[in-house]
Amino acid sequence: MSPFRNMGFQMKMMLSYFVMMLLIGSVAILNSYQITKVTSEESHLTQKVVPQTNALLELKNQLYTKMFALQMYVSTREPNYLEKYYTVFEMRDTFTMLKRNEENKEFFQIIDLIHELDLIFLNKVDPLLKANNVDAVTFVLTTEVDPKIAYLEKFVSLSLRTIETKTSEEVLNSSKRLKFSLIITYTISVASILFGLFCTLYFRRELMRPIRSLLRQVREVSNGTFGQQITYSVRDEFFELAQECNKMSRNISLLFQQGERQNQILAQEKHVREQILDSLPVGIITRHFVTGEVYINRKALELVQLDEESYPRTVTPQVWVSKDDPSIDCDSVWFENKKMELLHKNNSPFLGLVSYVPLRDNDQGNMGWMVVLSDITEQEQVQQYINQSEKLALVGQLAAGAAHEIRNPLTVIYGFIQLLQQKLTKEERKKYHLSLVLQEIERVNKIVTEMLLLSKPSTPINREIPALELLNSIFTLTKGEALLHGIEMTFICPPTISLYVDQEQMKQVLLNLMKNSMEAMPQGGQLKVVCTETTSGVRIRIIDTGNGIPEEYLSRVMDPFFSVKEGGTGLGLPITMRLVSNHGGEMQIESKLGKGTTITIDLPHQPKKADEPDHNEQ
Repeated sequence: MSPFRNMGFQMKMMLSYFVMMLLIGSVAILNSYQITKVTSEESHLTQKVVPQTNALLELKNQLYTKMFALQMYVSTREPNYLEKYYTVFEMRDTFTMLKRNEENKEFFQIIDLIHELDLIFLNKVDPLLKANNVDAVTFVLTTEVDPKIAYLEKFVSLSLRTIETKTSEEVLNSSKRLKFSLIITYTISVASILFGLFCTLYFRRELMRPIRSLLRQVREVSNGTFGQQITYSVRDEFFELAQECNKMSRNISLLFQQGERQNQILAQEKHVREQILDSLPVGIITRHFVTGEVYINRKALELVQLDEESYPRTVTPQVWVSKDDPSIDCDSVWFENKKMELLHKNNSPFLGLVSYVPLRDNDQGNMGWMVVLSDITEQEQVQQYINQSEKLALVGQLAAGAAHEIRNPLTVIYGFIQLLQQKLTKEERKKYHLSLVLQEIERVNKIVTEMLLLSKPSTPINREIPALELLNSIFTLTKGEALLHGIEMTFICPPTISLYVDQEQMKQVLLNLMKNSMEAMPQGGQLKVVCTETTSGVRIRIIDTGNGIPEEYLSRVMDPFFSVKEGGTGLGLPITMRLVSNHGGEMQIESKLGKGTTITIDLPHQPKKADEPDHNEQ
């Protein structure tokens, strides 16, 4: 079987076809031979045996007729029977079909004997009949014709029996031969069919063996084992196919290796980009429409809450318009550098600067969106501080230019009115409202003094003092007014906390703030001063339960000359903030209308010197 396996596919097909055709041809030739043999036997019987038998039977019938005519003539002496005897023999077609040969020798011997009888009748009987010599005719018939007829009868009967016996033997032999031939034919046919089935199954198995082997190995390659080489040793038509499959497998493996390398490069580049984005001080959120991938950098995760669509949560609802459909490309839905209130992780609001822009592909199609956000609360505070500083600088310039021009005339006016007040009677002083004039002059003088203090406060003389000592000195000054208005004051300060400040300026700061808190509680309340130590310094919180500051006024309370109190100058808080700033500290105000106000002052452990540069300004 190995030579067949080593053949080419075409040779295998041709050999399979040749073997099948040989089997079919052999069976067909065998059947043709058997049919020819049966036809030959039939032809022998129909052309030789049957005509011979029919001719003998015909002769036998004619002999019986002649014998009957002869016997009737002998009995009746009627000449008509002799004429019938003479005319009964005819050479029919059955006789002419037989040829004079060795096989038909006996038949033609009988014919010759009949002709001899006819000669006797023609040469002897017929003349005697014409001479009316009946006795002589009877004698001839009895002595010559009758013995020959008896001999002919025996000879014909013997020939018939011989032919019947021979015919029976030939028919029997023909039947045996036909039966044997049929057995051989059927046996060979069945054997050919079985051999054909065996060859068919074998050829099918041998033909499909390389195809199945190739198919199995190609399936392994197609399942992902790219680069695997197909093993096929027979150099037939499938060998070239196997070589091409191996080339394809190697090429696909190379392509996948290149793709993996490119994916690794892309993954590394993506990782680098993500590191770059994570290192940025702004939050970045991107979304890709096709993959649905959402990227959120570290700052965005730390800074803001996200909704179910990965948008930053805002205080104002319905800020974002969902644009997950790439067909949506309306420029009106995008925006850049827009200020809006966002929510921290702890649900606290903060002011953010947000840009919402599309991501474009090479064809300028809309492939996604990007949100860039940053917390600008400190920037806004710095800007407010800058604005406040500019306003204070403007006030300082005005104060510096007008202070001396205003204070000198006020001093002269104040002195002359005091002299005038001494010379006038009590009724005249009351008539001309001199007390009110002096009071207003003192008020103007106070404003001028505060303006000078605001424009250029004195340099603080810092020294280390216990915070509790400073608070107790302030408590002594304010407890009377607090009791008068029904205000409960509480100081919470550990004795270990110390402040490195100008005591008089810091006392002025705390007095101004506590005075504002008490004025905000005309019906009484609670005033609490809490002093705690932080990592960077000391924090002082003034907490009251007063009326609070309206939200729209919170951004303006530090503006010079802004005041909601009747008779207020609007310079108290700006001066307080300026004094805190001179100590290197910060001041913040939180207030809720109807619940109270909390003012937080953060002071450093060691204030910077006057000639020390401000790193924030650098």
